[in-house]
Amino acid sequence: ALGHVRKAARIGWYIVDKDLDAAAQDMLLRNALASRRMADTLNGLLPTHPQYAALKAALEMTPATETAKRDRIRLNMDRWRWLPRDLGPKYIIVNVPGFHATLVENGVNRWKHKAIAGATKTPTPQLAVLATGVMINPWWEVPPSITREVAGKPGYVKSSDGSRWRQPPGPRNALGQMKFVMYNPQNIYLHDTNARSRFSSRMRALSHGCIRTENIHDLAMELLADDGGQWTPDKVQAQIASGKTKQLNFVNPVPVYIVYFSAAGLNDGSIVDYQDLYGRDGKALAALKLKDGGASLAKPKATKVAAK
Repeated sequence: ALGHVRKAARIGWYIVDKDLDAAAQDMLLRNALASRRMADTLNGLLPTHPQYAALKAALEMTPATETAKRDRIRLNMDRWRWLPRDLGPKYIIVNVPGFHATLVENGVNRWKHKAIAGATKTPTPQLAVLATGVMINPWWEVPPSITREVAGKPGYVKSSDGSRWRQPPGPRNALGQMKFVMYNPQNIYLHDTNARSRFSSRMRALSHGCIRTENIHDLAMELLADDGGQWTPDKVQAQIASGKTKQLNFVNPVPVYIVYFSAAGLNDGSIVDYQDLYGRDGKALAALKLKDGGASLAKPKATKVAAK
């Protein structure tokens, strides 16, 4: 249910899987023993996502001699177990190595477009967050890690307390005309861009970590109108044209999963391989082959020595 690879080997992983806590595990096993349906119970914990089934089919079709391919498939099957078993009836999923963002509803891809992810020196982490709306004509709060790159440059201003640099809304703003409101400690979000020509690049690991999303206006307008929302496309366009910064909220929050799958299964049993952009496969695969799932790879905590 939770995957074999332990957190110590999941590089850049910030998703908490709450499918089975200790009490739920205990109840599950007791019921399985009482009903004498242990195998069915355990199989019922496997991911329900079609991608897991597609990878499993590909594994069955791959000869035992093709060990590297089998290992890659097994690793990505395990990554599906790291996620919640049920991603929800409607959600956005961004596969970083695949450079795509997809809106899924009731198991069907409703919207899918290109994405730009973090460069190798500023890799995008793996997250599960709730998007509550979009910020129109946003300010860009420059991250401390790149403050030196923009300090004093035209088009940037200091915050009122002088602690950071900001970029006001406008045609030069790096966030474009909107960003999704999706709080997370890593400050990663989906947003527009003022350099849309970069979506035509084959290698799209170019950002400081956030997800630049192609045609994000269309995605935002669809979600704002869902569930009887009052923000029609005309109203959204008018707000953009005003140049004023304003948050527009979805009627219901939408889960966003930013994940890292280096292989995807197709319906015919074949797989598509993506480049392991950030070199995350090696450590995770090594952990997959360890009995403890890589728990032993965790760095030991330093012990304090009492002063004499």
